[in-house]
Amino acid sequence: MASFPRYLATDDSSILTPFRRLRHRIRSLTMSDITTTFVYAPFTSLKLFAKLQHIHCPMNLPPELLIEIFDYCVSTEPLVLLTLRQVCSLWWKLIETSPRLWQSIVLDDVDVKFSERQAQLWTERSKPLKYDVELNIENPDYILPLLSPVLSSIDRWRRFVLSGKRNEEIVMGEFDITPESLTHLHLHLHDFDQDDFDEEEPKIVFSPISPAQNVNFSLNIWVSTVPPPVILPPLRFVHVTIAEGGSVGPHTQPKFILEFLTACPELESFYFSGYPHDGHVDGPIPLVNLPHLVTLHLKSTCFARTILSSLNTPRLEILYLSHLNVDFELYGQYNEEGDSEDQAHDYSQSPSSDRATGMGLRTLIKRCNPPLRVLEMDFCDMRTKDFIWVFDRLPLLEDFYIVASDMSNKVLSLLRPLPTSLIDGVGLRLPKLRRLRLFNCQRLSGKAIVHTLSQRVRWTDEEDPENTLMDVTIWGCDGFSQSDHDALSTVLQNRLK
Repeated sequence: MASFPRYLATDDSSILTPFRRLRHRIRSLTMSDITTTFVYAPFTSLKLFAKLQHIHCPMNLPPELLIEIFDYCVSTEPLVLLTLRQVCSLWWKLIETSPRLWQSIVLDDVDVKFSERQAQLWTERSKPLKYDVELNIENPDYILPLLSPVLSSIDRWRRFVLSGKRNEEIVMGEFDITPESLTHLHLHLHDFDQDDFDEEEPKIVFSPISPAQNVNFSLNIWVSTVPPPVILPPLRFVHVTIAEGGSVGPHTQPKFILEFLTACPELESFYFSGYPHDGHVDGPIPLVNLPHLVTLHLKSTCFARTILSSLNTPRLEILYLSHLNVDFELYGQYNEEGDSEDQAHDYSQSPSSDRATGMGLRTLIKRCNPPLRVLEMDFCDMRTKDFIWVFDRLPLLEDFYIVASDMSNKVLSLLRPLPTSLIDGVGLRLPKLRRLRLFNCQRLSGKAIVHTLSQRVRWTDEEDPENTLMDVTIWGCDGFSQSDHDALSTVLQNRLK
């Protein structure tokens, strides 16, 4: 509560009487009156209009004193400015040109669109001063929609206060965050009704992206659902992470993930860490254009096919696919080109997810032909026919890393130089490949590894030394013995780890 202006400690009734009368009239305005003015201004509320008729502008009060009066009123009801500036032209001009009156932005989750317009007005009118941001909410899912309009001026924040269901306070002076340095957004899906929920744990955190530097910062928010884009203005984050809540939930649908990504036009990196729950895919599924996306990481989800098939990423260079293998049949019936049975009939512990991953990657490549340089598959597999299709269409791939794959010798043999229809011509899949890592691939034989990689390296060392294999790691592959390692070392030498 603001104190009575100190310089009004006087017995001069010519000053005190109009001041007290004016303050009383202003404070008698209700929140309903104020919001009605903002949404339906000017004067669509007869009740408000009647009240304003009884407020007389005391012309003998100096502007400095009026500002103090207004500041006192704002301290207990920030939205009162919307009503005060309607009283007369003098007050309008005074309020519009006094940034100090607009330094407290108090937002709630009653009407998100109203709060968005309010935030935009307050940030503009308070320039060039710093301001406080206060969220009074019962539903944590509204934190990001309410904050997003003021993130573009986060370098002007003095203090952030969260009140309502939770109470938190962050003094922004402890950080040196600018709109340009707030690059990362982490959304953690959390069930707030779970018994293990720690009320003392913060549910919104600003932090450096690494302890060793304070150049870039992340906004970390715990929510129960992914915010819909209809209540979000465009977000300027370039790195976004969405993490599901594990086995107990909450879980989300690809529809909501993809819809959220439509609000991130500047996105360069996206990481989704889910939990392998399967089921019907809600629709409609949007096609998301991410023209700046360079890195994509999907982990522990049964919806890789839907997500990969719904992205347009013409600049994608790095693709991480991890823990996508499942040993059960995935939900859904598909009959697209390539969905037919794999003629190779190679063994797999995860045939359904192999097909889903392969078909999702096929659709992504057919749509936008991304210039992939790095492909990492960790506990993630494809059918042999998918490996053939994909390897034929990744001419820029430099780094291939695969862990715990059921890939057969047939897949590895794709890396050998092969004769083409041209006279004395030789074709080479993945012609830019310089780094290969095979971890725990138990279906590969040592003989196939030695034969394929020796052939490739001898040919590329001679014909294309700029693009020959320079770093090969083979680890945990039971079929690759010490004698196989020694044989391959004679060709690769110190390039074999």
